[in-house]
Amino acid sequence: MSDILSQEEVDALLSAVSSGSEPDFSGGTQAQPLDTTESDKALSLYDFRRPDRVSKDQMRTLQNLHESYARQFSTTLTNFLRTFVEIELVSVDQLTYSEFVMSISNPSCIYVFKMEPLEGNAIIEINPSLVFFIIDRLFGGQGRPSEQNRELTLIEQSVIRRIVERGLIDLKDVWEHIGVFSPKIEAYETNPQFVQIAPPGETVILISLEVRMQNASGLMSICFPYMLLESVINNLSGESWMSSQSTSTIETRSIMETEIQEIDLNVATVIGKTTLTIRDLLQLQRGDVLCLEKPQESDLVIQIEGKTKLSARSGLIGRKKAIKITKVIEKEVPGSDE
Repeated sequence: MSDILSQEEVDALLSAVSSGSEPDFSGGTQAQPLDTTESDKALSLYDFRRPDRVSKDQMRTLQNLHESYARQFSTTLTNFLRTFVEIELVSVDQLTYSEFVMSISNPSCIYVFKMEPLEGNAIIEINPSLVFFIIDRLFGGQGRPSEQNRELTLIEQSVIRRIVERGLIDLKDVWEHIGVFSPKIEAYETNPQFVQIAPPGETVILISLEVRMQNASGLMSICFPYMLLESVINNLSGESWMSSQSTSTIETRSIMETEIQEIDLNVATVIGKTTLTIRDLLQLQRGDVLCLEKPQESDLVIQIEGKTKLSARSGLIGRKKAIKITKVIEKEVPGSDE
């Protein structure tokens, strides 16, 4: 192409700019593909046979709950095993029960438990490599995983059951923000095909936790069927979660009340006040009478830590001077403690 465009080439260029197509200087314009940025966006397929029954807001609440559970249970395991244990929430997924069962190895360590008063069962599943590490640690070893995957003996089952029971206690504490539950182990199983807590197509919430220790790591899973959570699903909204976070649990409130009752406070009764000059103060002698700026029949002021909180009348109980509270002052009167 020459350095100077011909009139025909200039017309082709202007036409291409106005139409958005690529100019063709051979005598026409070459069509340019449409902007494919919209069509190239990643699309997520939605299966209408498996609708998401738990909203994103409720899934976030479940995530917050079990992040707290991971921190609390890691402290429990650290104290129990006497070695540093770190537990991290990996994911909170919504899938079918059949998909969850197929993801479990055979044999495995599966505990079925109830969360009374909720109807239905849930599952705690611990990876076998993690189970044998814990057993070796508790039986006096250095904490080495087993070289082969096998079923647990009765003694080993008893040991792991104690750990799962401690984990359920921590789960109960974390779920107190949603309701009062009593988790209890119902059964132990090694083959996931023999555990049927929900129909194969039922939606379940899978909580995946990674447990990391010095010489081993493994996954622990908690599976909640939707029909188990259905009665409390509305309590899992973000608004309910925030309101529950701002209120104390019954146990926490009881502890705070006990601690508060042991606090010592200074309580003083103000009979009256008056103002004296330095000259009058220096001339005071025994037997002098001071006139107070308060009528004899008026109430006295009771101050707690210098703050006016109560009104009272003076009197006697036997030979002891006493005061009788007549009024609780809800709001301190400005200047009353001056």
